[in-house]
Amino acid sequence: MNPQFEEIQKRMSHIGNLNNYLEDLLAKIPSNLLTGKQQEKLMDVLLDDKDLNKLLEGLKDPRPPRFVLVGRTGVGKSSLINAMSGRYLAEVSDVEIGTKEALRFTYESDGQVYFEVIDTRGIGESESFNQTAESELATVIKAFRPDAILFLQKATERAHIDKDVDSAKKMMLNAGYDLPMVGIITHVDELNPSRIKNPADYPKGKLGLIEEKKAQLMRIFKEQDARVKAIIPVSSYIEWDRDADDLPQEERRELTIEFDGRYGIEELLDFLEQSIDIRAAIHLGMTIRVNKIAEKIALRFIKVFSALAATVALSPIIATDIAVLLSLQTVLLMIVAYLSGRDLEFKTARELLVSLGGIGATGFTLRMIAQQGSKFANLVLPGAGSAISASIASGGTYAIGKAAVAYYLKGVPEGELKQVVKSAREEFVEIE
Repeated sequence: MNPQFEEIQKRMSHIGNLNNYLEDLLAKIPSNLLTGKQQEKLMDVLLDDKDLNKLLEGLKDPRPPRFVLVGRTGVGKSSLINAMSGRYLAEVSDVEIGTKEALRFTYESDGQVYFEVIDTRGIGESESFNQTAESELATVIKAFRPDAILFLQKATERAHIDKDVDSAKKMMLNAGYDLPMVGIITHVDELNPSRIKNPADYPKGKLGLIEEKKAQLMRIFKEQDARVKAIIPVSSYIEWDRDADDLPQEERRELTIEFDGRYGIEELLDFLEQSIDIRAAIHLGMTIRVNKIAEKIALRFIKVFSALAATVALSPIIATDIAVLLSLQTVLLMIVAYLSGRDLEFKTARELLVSLGGIGATGFTLRMIAQQGSKFANLVLPGAGSAISASIASGGTYAIGKAAVAYYLKGVPEGELKQVVKSAREEFVEIE
């Protein structure tokens, strides 16, 4: 197995076990900081957040996203799938699905399924695509239960667009339930000047053509009264380190990217993760952008813990005490570290928190740290703390979380965390 992929699978397994980790984590908090009842209360507060609970539910049973691909031969369907995954995936055909107008595939690598796909290659280009074929395809799509329809249109293709959009509209209606459809304009790298493949070097003229193509497709969708959630121009242009056509399938999965000319792929992935079933979105994120999905989960925890910190400071759901607040912040650090694939002991996380406190991450002033002295550093027993404002507690917790994300998930070195904390505190003031 590819070592990089093996590491990704470990991270996926780690994140997927987050629900169990939370329960184990709270049980490890020293009883002189949080009692068993307080730990149960904290867990209840965490699970009371609907968005966080939704993410945790998605982690319990993630599944590969299911897409219906609509587009003519040569539009770049497999290239798009590879560009989305950043890997050269195997296109594995499933059993017959009851219509010659479509084929069902899984796209996988090293035994890991990335996508399940129905390729409706018969739509638009087949003269035999009649009402009977439409009915057969509708039945297949209903059984498939896709998460989204991806309508692919080549940027350099001018003919048949109206007909293809109409076909996609009928297919969507015949499917019998509301599906997010995204229009994807492929091969934008082939627009003039086509010799320029690096998106960072696209001149204004090329970018202007891309916007024109986007407006054109949106206009056609509106004229056809076909609902589309977004129009996203992309380039799937990738130069692999070897010619895939000359390699057996088992070696293709080892291919690495030598030149990356992808454009719009991140925007497409963002759209899909926000629009499809949470279980599929979690799987998509963990297999393709594991750090990004980890960051998304971490940011939700940061929001919950920041609000909880303010509550602790004002009217103690748990207890009004600096030591208890710091315990919550320590737990937050441990959660973010866990999402990065690390298991921190409570003592280690506590020491890191004190270190962050030295640069102001806790939101307490150096004067307050001096007032608390060694008691602060050792996270004293409840009862020794001072009253603090909700904004200090909440803002400090927010800054700690953002510093942890920067350090554990983004690889920001310790020497730059002071600036991260400063920016996070300014950001908190703006959003408060």
